[in-house]
Amino acid sequence: MTRENIYVVERRPLGRAHSLVSLPLGIRRRIYLHTGVARFDGQPYTYFLDGRRKPKRTIHPIWAGFHAACARPEPDSFDPPSTRNFVGLLRCCRALYVEIAALLYSANRFAIFYSHQGSLEPLRLLAPTFLASLTSLKIVLNQACHKVSSYDPSQFPPYCWCGHADEYYDFWAVNHHCTAKRGGQHRRALLHLASESDSTASTAEQAAQEVMIGEWHDVVAPISSYVGDGRLELSLVCDIDPEHSDASNVARRAIAPLILFPRLRNCQVRLSKAPSHPLQQMAQEAALKACGRATPVRLNSANLKLSSPLTSLPPELRIRILEYTDLITPWKEVTWSRQVSSYQVIGALCESSRYPCPPDNHHGCRLYLCDPTLDFSKRNAPHSGCCFCRVRHSAFSFACNCWAPPTDLFLICRTLYRDAQFVFFSHNRFIVYDHYGRDFSCLPEIQLEPATLDTINTTDTAKYYPFDRLAASMFLRDVVPIHCLSHLRFLELVFPPYVPHGWPREDHPAIQDWIATIDWLRGQIHAPALTLRIVMADFAGPIVGRTSMTEAQIRGIWSGYRTIAEPLAPLAREDGLGRFFMQVAHPERWTPEFRQRVEYEISFEHERQGEGFAAVMEGRLSRLAERWVKGEGEGEGKGEGRGDKGRDEPSKSTWQRWYNVDSYSD
Repeated sequence: MTRENIYVVERRPLGRAHSLVSLPLGIRRRIYLHTGVARFDGQPYTYFLDGRRKPKRTIHPIWAGFHAACARPEPDSFDPPSTRNFVGLLRCCRALYVEIAALLYSANRFAIFYSHQGSLEPLRLLAPTFLASLTSLKIVLNQACHKVSSYDPSQFPPYCWCGHADEYYDFWAVNHHCTAKRGGQHRRALLHLASESDSTASTAEQAAQEVMIGEWHDVVAPISSYVGDGRLELSLVCDIDPEHSDASNVARRAIAPLILFPRLRNCQVRLSKAPSHPLQQMAQEAALKACGRATPVRLNSANLKLSSPLTSLPPELRIRILEYTDLITPWKEVTWSRQVSSYQVIGALCESSRYPCPPDNHHGCRLYLCDPTLDFSKRNAPHSGCCFCRVRHSAFSFACNCWAPPTDLFLICRTLYRDAQFVFFSHNRFIVYDHYGRDFSCLPEIQLEPATLDTINTTDTAKYYPFDRLAASMFLRDVVPIHCLSHLRFLELVFPPYVPHGWPREDHPAIQDWIATIDWLRGQIHAPALTLRIVMADFAGPIVGRTSMTEAQIRGIWSGYRTIAEPLAPLAREDGLGRFFMQVAHPERWTPEFRQRVEYEISFEHERQGEGFAAVMEGRLSRLAERWVKGEGEGEGKGEGRGDKGRDEPSKSTWQRWYNVDSYSD
């Protein structure tokens, strides 16, 4: 609006007392947006009904000394403006009041936190006009802040950024996170077991819990009748300790008022910060009923014949149906290590926050990441401040597509149990870590002793490989059911970059057990259908014990590679192993001499092909190592001898995005 137009409006004779009402609705709406009632781009502001303001993100005080501005709160473009900008319009007349209130409550999110008796009263005091316009409401009865866990990509459920660990190495980080996300309020889960042992504390908490639940029930009854049908998106958070014996009863009472609302447009429910299958099912059923959707039927051996003809279908159709379930993981990879001793799914690094994530990787990110700070469709979009991931918490949200182990499919009946096993073991890659870790600090402790690096005799390594069995032997003998070994189609054995004296030799008990395992395995697997790959991994940075090596130490590493690979020769030479590959880290990669060659002696021919010098050298070693298993002259066909029968090697597994093995060549 130009100055001339403003002048004309001021000189116009006012026919009515309120000239703003006479303007077209579209112009009035733009005026409301300019005053901060809502955003032009349609993204909602978040208003707190209890009067609190959204906590600002601050900088760690260790960096504040470098510049005074670093200590200031970081600005957030999604923080709502002051209501002083438009409160005057609300007081002009009833017509403007109704229009502005309808826009304010329909275009923004509203949240309220229970902190003490009477803290839900602002929700009860909302006028019927406001309640009818309301489209998004979050009610937090109790939100636990800390969770005892650590950031480990092999952990399942994966780490969630909505809470830090109680035993985190930096106590300031824990307090800072609660200050930034929850206004400094540290809350425990309801029915916390720590208070159960103290009768006085338990009685006091139970009384406070009864007051909270009672007030929640009293508030819902009067406001639910004014909410529009199919209009409101409701989020409910009530974190309960799932290990308490009374957790289910408290959860039922917390979700009971949801049935008083008319049909909701969307509903998110969270009943515990820790994952619990019974509480997660209760949250799911409550959300579905609140939205007027049918709850899923739980199949079991008792009702299977009555509810589904699945078992009467031919095996081919049953398997085809199961291929569309979560039996196949997001990246078709399942990992196992001696530290965790259970099937794990390790997510790859999603790069969508900085630049487009590769399509071959990003298709799995959508089924693995449920971080409220990440929005795959909009960058820097606001989030609810609470995670409703069904895998990380006992929660349910229609927006969560995270992969979860399909345990129920293995518990229906024996027929589907066998079919599910076939799909699980034949359609996923199985990656076995001899010792999981992403840097040298994760190696066995005995290999990190500084005194051994210079004085050890590389021929005497029995105690420096501290395990009696290889993890691969444990996995094949003790973890995979015997009748499922023939279902395996892709097996990858990963060995970390042990120090030169940390590799087992021929007389080590682990190698003797490995040889016996291979002999036993020959009669159990379907070798022609199996792809086997051994990865002698490398870390992304210099490795302890490998930055300065003698010729004897280099031979020790090379001998360790060969000792592990050679027992596999009967599978390839006699049993017709489908495909075999080795990916070998160069023993001298982190020595100063090799680093200089990487920097100054790059081949122009290989550079044009997009391969770095390190990748070329390791490729030659890998082809040489493959001959230990396949024999001299084997695999010399297409692709410079990579792979059997002239077929190219399969793509690298996603776990290597964590290791960043080819930091020079990629």
